[in-house]
Amino acid sequence: MPVLLTLSSTTSRQDSIKTESEISAVAVNFSDGGLRQSPGQEAIRVAVLGIANGSEGRDAARKVLKALIVDPLVDEQEWEKRLDEHDASKPLIIRVGPSRGNVTRLELPKDNLPDVLEVSSAELNGLNLELLLMDAEVPVNGSGLPTVQALEEAVLVPTVDVDSADKHTAPLVAPVHQAILVADGLTGAVGIAGLPILDSCDAITAAVDLKGLSKEQLGANFTVIDTALAEEAVRLFRQGPQNAMKYEHNWSASNLGVLVAWLKAGLKAADDEATKPAVRRLIASVLQSALSAIETESTSRKVSRELSASMSSPEMRDMNERLAKWAQLAHAELQEQLDLAFNGRRWQKLGWWKLFWRVDDVAMLTNEILSQRFLPTSEQELVYLTGRIAQLLGEAGQYSQPISSREAASEGVATGSSKNEPIIPTAPRSRLPKWPGHIAFTRRYIQNETVPALQSLAQQLVVQSLATSSVTSCLAALLYVSSFSSTIFEAGAVAALGIVYSLGRMQKKWETAREFWEGEVREEGRKAIRGAEKSAAEVLDGVQQNKLSAQRIKELEHAGELVAKAEDALARLK
Repeated sequence: MPVLLTLSSTTSRQDSIKTESEISAVAVNFSDGGLRQSPGQEAIRVAVLGIANGSEGRDAARKVLKALIVDPLVDEQEWEKRLDEHDASKPLIIRVGPSRGNVTRLELPKDNLPDVLEVSSAELNGLNLELLLMDAEVPVNGSGLPTVQALEEAVLVPTVDVDSADKHTAPLVAPVHQAILVADGLTGAVGIAGLPILDSCDAITAAVDLKGLSKEQLGANFTVIDTALAEEAVRLFRQGPQNAMKYEHNWSASNLGVLVAWLKAGLKAADDEATKPAVRRLIASVLQSALSAIETESTSRKVSRELSASMSSPEMRDMNERLAKWAQLAHAELQEQLDLAFNGRRWQKLGWWKLFWRVDDVAMLTNEILSQRFLPTSEQELVYLTGRIAQLLGEAGQYSQPISSREAASEGVATGSSKNEPIIPTAPRSRLPKWPGHIAFTRRYIQNETVPALQSLAQQLVVQSLATSSVTSCLAALLYVSSFSSTIFEAGAVAALGIVYSLGRMQKKWETAREFWEGEVREEGRKAIRGAEKSAAEVLDGVQQNKLSAQRIKELEHAGELVAKAEDALARLK
């Protein structure tokens, strides 16, 4: 089942994410919790995972975590000793903020949560940072080729084994915003190299503790670090400021600064009151997973539909071919007949200069064009085709029918809202034809909606042109009579100017209206053909696939729209 998400951005940040998916609900709720916090004050959780696939990744991960938050300007603190003494096989939560550096253990009636170590760091105290230290079993080359999705699920949604009340271990899902994979030695480097780190999102990075080598020498997808050099650098600086140069050299050579910069990049935005980049990345990842799930199911349904069509009976395949051929011929007829109509004598009678004596014939001539040239043959062929379909099925199919917005509004007021509204608006059963009525419906729509508007415009243009010409002619006559110096040529020039202006405006507006009406008739005709073809195809596909659930298709389309809205809201999020 795909992901259904809604995300709205408001000034009060009452955003929400709702899911019904294969993706972990814990991860979605985790991202939702970040959105409900004040911009720039979101709590960020980062996992430091030691890879235990044949390497000493646990100790290396502990050293990396210590290097990320250690403050060389102060003497060794109590939390550093606690961290060194901690059993690396057990998970540990590090909360960075003003504290006394004590270890506290949270106990619930049934579950014993991991130890929590409170740490104070001058640079990170105000960033609401929480670190999760644990080991992880990530698939590497020896156990198969991992996919990007599997890597992100294993690393960004890790599972912590905690002791339950009955002395058994119970899994506890602990989603994080970012994660660092840490391995040690050549064995760990080989394991990390088999992971698609570069293809995954920016929320995942990897580091391997190797001495005497660099990332460029290995050409690897991970950062090469030296935790021993980092520890030595901190130790020397704490001995006195005279070792500042040695500290800078060793710290730079350890390459831990790359991980520190990566960590701070997710914790701080350009604007202090803007949403943190780590929160944005997590939401974008959830939305991308939702869209991927929707596309996967949509693709599987299309493939299933094609397979069912290929495995159907010869009679059904022949009927599908007849329907496709009808649609092709209908499009050809629409183009040919409308070209003949709009280039014929009847349409030429409505030239702009002929409106003065044919203005009342606009509606009659356009209705004749529609009745004689708007898909008459295709409409008849469609009736014959639906008869063949009914003969094949043994009963008349229930075809979806178009309905006008006025009818839909009147029926909604009369019947009231219903919980089970139809997916495709349909007319009452007594008025439903036994074939798709899209062509006749479109013809009536054009006749009842666009033709009267065209007729009214023609009358307005004629009246405006005559009025303007009359006014300028009267003005010219008054100018000639009232002034002895004005000649008949001057008065005639004034009258001619008014007549030319009125006729030019009439020509421009009328020709524009005619071109627009021609294009509208062609487009509505194409829509009618596509609608009729889709309606007939739904009847055939309903037989092939036991009437595929239209409600499920609507849910997929609605889910895609919600994801698009959520992505737009995320782009506009402060």
